[in-house]
Amino acid sequence: MAGRVQSFPSMSRRRLFRLWLSEKHDPEPFYRAMADRTVDELSFALAGTRVLDLGCGFGQLTDALRRAGAEVAPVDLHLDDQATPSSLRGAARADGTSLPFPDGTFDGVMCSNLLEHTPTAGPVFDEIERVLVTGGWAWVSWTNWFSPWGGHEIVPFHYLGPRLGLRAWRRVFGEPRKNVPFEELWPTHVGPTLRLVRRRPGLRLIDAVPRYYPSQRWILKVPGLRELATWNCVLVLRRVRT
Repeated sequence: MAGRVQSFPSMSRRRLFRLWLSEKHDPEPFYRAMADRTVDELSFALAGTRVLDLGCGFGQLTDALRRAGAEVAPVDLHLDDQATPSSLRGAARADGTSLPFPDGTFDGVMCSNLLEHTPTAGPVFDEIERVLVTGGWAWVSWTNWFSPWGGHEIVPFHYLGPRLGLRAWRRVFGEPRKNVPFEELWPTHVGPTLRLVRRRPGLRLIDAVPRYYPSQRWILKVPGLRELATWNCVLVLRRVRT
């Protein structure tokens, strides 16, 4: 089925895991490798298409998509003019729940690790659906709360819950440097997000997999286990006529 996420070669998985272990203090190599691998494994044609990079960050996915021949519009709410790489000059500063584009602007949307940084995911999917052409695709990933990295800065105290975990972190280490729960980070779970997209008549769920080991997509069918074992969840969606 077009749009299904393909499995990474085992050597690539091992390399990505080593880079992931260093992600917290040296994120750039991991995110650049993940961007290249993600774009390489997309089953959608990219050359000559218009793609929205929603939550572009420092542009690793934007660069990878452009190398594949796509015309990319990068968007992020927190663009830093002093730190933005040259490839993102002119990127739109915008909220993912209110995008500055007309309906049906894009053939595809890439949205990597944005959902957990929004209070509710529904308005983000509203905008993804709105800006896609009929037949367009969306690739959406996020770090689910109960994954080992789900609490971001307060790992592993996030397993105590966002409020108690934050209090425990502050008592032991002081104030988190970023991604404070309920300010920049919100618990985002696999089951509720799957139910959210399945209820949307304008988006069809094509595939749902753990990002780092997509061959184990069966995990997404097991409530409870999927919240712990997915680590980072990928949804592949198709815009359908309503």
